[in-house]
Amino acid sequence: MRFLRPPMLALAIMQAALAGFTAMVGAFADGGDVWSRLVVVFLHPLCAAGLVLLVLSHRLTTAVVLAIAVLMMVTVAVDLLFALAIVRGAVKGDWELPVVFAVIPALGVVYALLLAMVPDRPSPQ
Repeated sequence: MRFLRPPMLALAIMQAALAGFTAMVGAFADGGDVWSRLVVVFLHPLCAAGLVLLVLSHRLTTAVVLAIAVLMMVTVAVDLLFALAIVRGAVKGDWELPVVFAVIPALGVVYALLLAMVPDRPSPQ
């Protein structure tokens, strides 16, 4: 698993920078409904922070790793639903943007599940 940590760290930092920038812009942008703003301003940064924590912390419990994986799965699902809504014409926008936001968390889910399978995970105390 150690060989996956450096590329995942680079991806986590990229996701955090992208989520932070779009959260700042999204908080002041005109248009969009409350749900899309919650995703951009709250869910994406929370997911990025979880991914950074997952990569940087060496001794997370399996429960915490799986909780972060669930958060990332929710983020991926919401982003893909937004992309689908844009493709169908229900929402204005570029469908590629939500898909871009879903790629790194999707890889993070795979990383988290691999990490959860490591047998020497600490037990909750």
